[in-house]
Amino acid sequence: MTRVHPYLLFDDRLMRVIGVPFLGFWIPLTFLGYTLNGGLLAYLPIWMVSTLQTFGYWQGSRAIYIQTRKRFPFLSQTTQRTVWLVLLNTLFTLTACTVLNLSIQTWLSSPNWHQPSAFQNYAASFMPTTTCLALYESIHYFRQLQVALLEAEQLKKENVQSQLETLKNQVNPHFLFNSLNTLAAIIPDDAELSVRFVQKLSKVYRYILEIRDVQTVSLADELAALHAYTFLLQIRFGDNLRIHIDIPDELLTDRIVPLALQMLVENAVKHNVISTQKPLTIDVLTQRERVIVQNNLQRKNQFGLPELAPDLDSESTGLGLTNIRNRYQLLANQPIDVIVTTQSFVVSLPILKSEKTIKSEYSPDRR
Repeated sequence: MTRVHPYLLFDDRLMRVIGVPFLGFWIPLTFLGYTLNGGLLAYLPIWMVSTLQTFGYWQGSRAIYIQTRKRFPFLSQTTQRTVWLVLLNTLFTLTACTVLNLSIQTWLSSPNWHQPSAFQNYAASFMPTTTCLALYESIHYFRQLQVALLEAEQLKKENVQSQLETLKNQVNPHFLFNSLNTLAAIIPDDAELSVRFVQKLSKVYRYILEIRDVQTVSLADELAALHAYTFLLQIRFGDNLRIHIDIPDELLTDRIVPLALQMLVENAVKHNVISTQKPLTIDVLTQRERVIVQNNLQRKNQFGLPELAPDLDSESTGLGLTNIRNRYQLLANQPIDVIVTTQSFVVSLPILKSEKTIKSEYSPDRR
């Protein structure tokens, strides 16, 4: 089984197995003045000692990289992470170089060995540590890029699914039949109301088309579309449907995923009894930087079956909620809350304070 460190995002064993001996072979020839004139066999002890040194430098830098990445995991912390990497790696390299070279000078005595200058030793020591950090940071960056591209593609699919689901729920025989019946009923009695009905219907469809390429919308835009949608519903159901929307003006510039409120209102209407004896009340309000959509629970009793509490995984209610939940997870790594009691059905959506809250950073803790 491949072992992947959570703060590396990739299995680096092969890179160490190949990279450490390669650097161990190349560093003495490049920085320390050694040659292959005596043949590979004569160079072998130098290569072995250099490889051991390189392994020690690599492991030390690797540990520094992991701890620094753990302390500063986000893309916005790149500057802090880089500063700490440079400082800690420099201190480690200078200390390790001094200790290792003193040990080697005491331990080894061979005509094949000579004493490089202090500059050569330090230059040779910085080579494996710098290479290690550069490789890990580059690979980590490209892995983050892959994750971001994958999440963007998932989000695109979620948005398309949202549009298709909403259109499916609206451009179907029942929706058109109910809308046209309502329009036909009000035309003889109130021509002005009929015109407003058609205008609101047009506004709902226009909004769906306009947000097809966006990931978030302002609460002002979402509420404008919701008002148009609820206008159609209240013309149809009259006083049997009571919708109260109370969103403070200071929150209207904040963000939300598109069509979320409409989907929740739509689910409430679709799955609950609405009658004179059992009016349905839907409240849209805010609490602690979240938008709350709640309704009294009076589930439809179809085919004579007992009324059941909503199953979030069922096809009837789960698709819309799952869609909203997935989009919030992809955009902001924030959950939606669903609270179901015998009396009410409540969904709580996070308010995205600005575009900066949209998830563009990767942390292993999210995985």
